[in-house]
Amino acid sequence: MVSTILIFILVACLLLQSTCDAFTFPSSGVLRDVRVSINGSVERRCSLPASEHVQHVAASSTSSSSSTRSRSSTTTLQAATAPHQPVQKVAIIGSGIAGLALAHAFLSNNPSSSNNNKIQIDIFDSRTNLDEKAGSGIQLTGGLVALNEISNNLYNEVVESSLPLERLVSKCRPWFGGNKDDAGVEQGWQLLELDIQNAIRENAAADAAKQHGAEEGDSNKQYSLVREDGEVVAYTILRGTLQRILQEQLAQEHGVDVQFDKRLCGMAYSNEENGVKCQFNDGTTTGPYDLVVGCDGIQSKVKQYVNTGSLQSNADSSSAIYSGIRITFAIQEGDADDNPVQAKKGAQFTQFFGNGAYALTSSYGAGKGVPPAKGAFLIYTDDDYYGPFPKSVFKRDESEVAVKPSVEAAAENADWTQDNRVPREHVAECIKVLKTAAIPGNVVADIVSNSNRFFDLGVYFHNPFSWNGWVREFDKSAKYAVLAGDAAHAMPPFLGQGANQALQDAYLLAEKVFEYNDQVEQYSPVVRGGESTAEPNLKALLNEYEKRRWLPTTSITAKAAGLGYLETGSGFFGNFRDAFFFTMGKLKVVNKVFIDSATPKI
Repeated sequence: MVSTILIFILVACLLLQSTCDAFTFPSSGVLRDVRVSINGSVERRCSLPASEHVQHVAASSTSSSSSTRSRSSTTTLQAATAPHQPVQKVAIIGSGIAGLALAHAFLSNNPSSSNNNKIQIDIFDSRTNLDEKAGSGIQLTGGLVALNEISNNLYNEVVESSLPLERLVSKCRPWFGGNKDDAGVEQGWQLLELDIQNAIRENAAADAAKQHGAEEGDSNKQYSLVREDGEVVAYTILRGTLQRILQEQLAQEHGVDVQFDKRLCGMAYSNEENGVKCQFNDGTTTGPYDLVVGCDGIQSKVKQYVNTGSLQSNADSSSAIYSGIRITFAIQEGDADDNPVQAKKGAQFTQFFGNGAYALTSSYGAGKGVPPAKGAFLIYTDDDYYGPFPKSVFKRDESEVAVKPSVEAAAENADWTQDNRVPREHVAECIKVLKTAAIPGNVVADIVSNSNRFFDLGVYFHNPFSWNGWVREFDKSAKYAVLAGDAAHAMPPFLGQGANQALQDAYLLAEKVFEYNDQVEQYSPVVRGGESTAEPNLKALLNEYEKRRWLPTTSITAKAAGLGYLETGSGFFGNFRDAFFFTMGKLKVVNKVFIDSATPKI
């Protein structure tokens, strides 16, 4: 009971911050970092030649991300005199949304007009392939704005495969009485309804009015969720479908294929080749690279190097704390007999709050000409935990010595891919949770019962502090490792922003690399008049990328962590949650929190 009260206090503090944020639209967050991680990565020792200062690593190279940039410059990158050299070859570790989008970002609008000087990309993944049928449905908002900056053609491909996100409705179990339909099925009480399209348009109009008359020459570009033609950038799509589009377009437009079955196991700077060499568990070595980008998820080995300066094959890169919250999601593929035009009329998020659990249902785009899929998410508290604390910790034997916990935490999988599929027998457990929690309506149960695939995972929080940030230099070589996507800022899924933030990372990171290459091209130690141009500084630009992205991602992470506990409240805390959402809906705070999280900050 004491721990439950402490958790409630934590949640209340986080939500208070979220409410304040909603009114002021700040760019700062509450926590330094809260992370989620994938357990059980395969480890294997490997080595590089001793002359290359080998750092061994056991790596998982899965993950997510994406981005690129429009530029007016069409000048050719010139070879720079040492030590200032342009970034010409990049290794991307991980081909999730973040990694694929980043590859597009580097290639779609590269400012170089010379084929010899364009940035070259190698992208690696530890998996044997990308399974389109794996993963959940996601929403695309600010990340899709960033994707449009990378490539309008890519943006159009994704939009044509998605559904417009139109509405959010929240319901709860009745506190008393009931609200049954003609068939006797409890429909629950409606707490709030948010017209997402209208709310985004109203916010865009208000922002435009504020910006009107702003000082000319303001270099900070403002990004909106409403395009010039009036289109609202808010869609839903299956994660696997988005990854397939990014992968196929990368091969078709740029001739770059993902190199699968490549588990990173070593990185070292080579003096002889003036670059970073990467070695994989199949014995192959690639490089040299000017930049290595870790898009390899929450068990990132690139992150291990950034944090510690070394790569250990036997090191446990996980410092996760199990939250005591579990998620089961089910995907029901669309019926081939459905009218594709009628089926794509739009998507609605519907939340159902119960006692100690809540559920979310929606439909998701599954590709051009493909009937949309339905998704159901069931989020509930683990019976063996009080928040992050095993219940066995609070049980004492006769000598008043705490009993050692015997409870195993649920498996973790922040990327929500093929790693955590569960058999259909899990349906019975889901239905039991729905009944126990008194989740209103039959919508969730119908999707779960008719679904084609199921995934189950636990939500984990990681150490929020990082002394070294997202960037580290290799041996004072001016060659760097940098993080993006979940490797940098994995977040709980309760605001649905993980993929969007990864896409924004990809765009901005590529922007900063292009900016550095411009600096190298234009650099002159001394020019006429005795004045020199700004000295190129890649590390400063990478740090600027981190600084700009850390604040919004941390804010979203803190809010999502708080929402997870609030939305799974039981008893008094469940009633408080219902009243809270009802009130916040009336005050339109929900509108502001949703739009603030969705608006791109790049």
